[in-house]
Amino acid sequence: MLNNKNQGNTYSMIGVDFGSQSIKAVALVNGSRTSNFQIESCGEVVTPKGAIMDYQIQNPEQVSKSVAQLLRSLRVRTKYVATSVSGSNVISKVVPVDNTITTDEALQEYISRESDQLIPFASEDVSIDFEIIGPNLEDPSKSDVLVSATRSSNVSDRQEVFLPNYETKVIDVSIHAIARAVKAIYPNLAAADSKTCAIVDIGAVTMTFGVMVNGEIVYTRLQSFGGDNFTQSIAHFYNVPYDEAEKMKVQERLPADALSDVIPQHFSMLTSQIKRNLQLYASTSNNNKVSMIILTGGGSLVPGLAEHLSNQLKVEVKHPDPLDSSPNMRTESLKHGAKYMTALGLALRSFEPCQI
Repeated sequence: MLNNKNQGNTYSMIGVDFGSQSIKAVALVNGSRTSNFQIESCGEVVTPKGAIMDYQIQNPEQVSKSVAQLLRSLRVRTKYVATSVSGSNVISKVVPVDNTITTDEALQEYISRESDQLIPFASEDVSIDFEIIGPNLEDPSKSDVLVSATRSSNVSDRQEVFLPNYETKVIDVSIHAIARAVKAIYPNLAAADSKTCAIVDIGAVTMTFGVMVNGEIVYTRLQSFGGDNFTQSIAHFYNVPYDEAEKMKVQERLPADALSDVIPQHFSMLTSQIKRNLQLYASTSNNNKVSMIILTGGGSLVPGLAEHLSNQLKVEVKHPDPLDSSPNMRTESLKHGAKYMTALGLALRSFEPCQI
């Protein structure tokens, strides 16, 4: 969306992930590499109530104050950030383009010319990014190009909340940031002959489903199902207020009978959602069957979830933890770093050249 073309410059950037429940940030050690990263600092702050809804910033002033508090707490020297847009605010499509269109300028001209057909936004109100992801499997005379677009206001809103002390160098798409983090943790998944993987990112109110083929995201879908559904089930089952149910969940203070009641019910609903997404992907794709699921997001931290999904869906399930590379980051309240995967993927943009 912003400064995506390679002009040979790299910047040490803090990755900042905006969520409806919390805003998370990751900074990497200077001199790290994508294939051997080390976390210097990470943290999160509670998102002001109602300040971010449906991935859109509703109250820039409140969000700006929270972001400033978060970035100060990291105690890192860089003033550059990378962030993302996500959810229903982003349109992504894989478009077959003739191989004769070889330069960035020609490709940009083609995408701009076709944008009215590709993107359901007025062209003057949209920010567009694109990337060649490989040859088209059905027509060797064409290449598949991933085109992503969002309203320009979504880009400018994110830039403004970092001012005046920080400068936004990159605005990415969240599912692609997650994929970058996944490949940094499992480098073999970037290979051309790697397994077809489904990424299931479970946030507070939504679940993002993506499919990664040869290391690239080729399919995405968003659903209104997330960690809040589990919290509401706890609140209803134990007749406690929502805030108390959230604390019970996060602090792992659920009663013993939750293992036979509320947790299995949540797992069953989540399994059904994922199974449906797998079926929808299979019905629209000629690619290989998904043979691995990667769980990310704060909603993936329910104990036993990975094992349950593996047993029910008969596929390998991985649950990557960014803290494995930096075990000193672990605390009693942060035992697993799954909720930082998007922020990590954004921070990893520090090692990819951008134009400014």
